[in-house]
This record gives sequence, C-alpha cells and structure tokens, in this order.
Amino acid sequence: MLFGEEAAVKASLDARDGNAESMVSNSRMSDLVRSADTGAVWSVLDAAGTQNMMRSTLGEAAALADYETVKKRLLGSTYTMDFTHGVKFDLSVLTSDSMTAATMSSLLRAGMLFKKMSASGVEKVALDNVTVDNDNEHLLLHFKADDDKFQSLLQSPMFTAIAR
Repeated sequence: MLFGEEAAVKASLDARDGNAESMVSNSRMSDLVRSADTGAVWSVLDAAGTQNMMRSTLGEAAALADYETVKKRLLGSTYTMDFTHGVKFDLSVLTSDSMTAATMSSLLRAGMLFKKMSASGVEKVALDNVTVDNDNEHLLLHFKADDDKFQSLLQSPMFTAIAR
C-alpha cells in the first residue's frame, strides 16, 4: 500500500513503472542513504529539499548574502540523531565544491550570531552547543546537549517555532 499526497503517490508509481528515476538508480541519493542509515533516527534530502531546509535554517541571514546564487550548489543532505546520552544531532550537507561548503559554513555561523541577539537564555545555551564546520565539499553541523538542557530547550519559543 502506498499513502501520501497525490503528487508523491504519482511520482512513486512513475518510478515503479520506469517512467521516472527511482532511488535505486540515483547514485547520489543511494550514497547519502548509506552514509546515514546507521543512525537511530536519520533522514536524507535531495537537492531541492536541502535547499529549502537551508533557506529555512538561515532565516533572515539568507538575505545577508546572495543565497539564491549559492543554493543551486547544495546537492543533498543527511542528518542523524542519537538519544543515548542526551541528544546528539549531526547534519551533513553535500555541496558541489569546498568553496560552497566554506561559504555555507560562514553563512550559518552568521545566522547563529544573528539569532543569538534575540535569543532567550536557554536558546543561547543551545546555540552555544552547536558547532558548524566544513570538510571538503560538506557543510557539517553538530548539536549536542544533555537531557536537562534538551528538556529546557523543548519549552523554548525557538523550538516551538521550529516544530510548527
């Protein structure tokens, strides 16, 4: 059985019938799935999904640079979450080159600084637990918090706005 929005169901049936590319034939997506599927909770996004996610993540900081120019170089992403000892979140965004990864890393850091200016105390602590880096053509974002800090963050306005 297949459930979902009509467009997603039609796209799935087209892939099944050989009228559209499937996940199996998309080597980039297959590689992304292999890199993420060992996590307790994981997800993979294609280029369009990654571009939307990063635009949303950057918020107003996307206006500080020409995000529309950079976004077409975002090729896909994975994230994993682990709840074994607190919360650990790892996001890896595949870009077309190391310059794009470095640019996105700088944009994300600027966005975090911008958000810190209006963040509450618990939100500032959460942002302090985020590290942003780049490695070759990957933008890397890591967040780690113990159970108590994460519980406080769940009650914050920033988290409730993201969860909507």
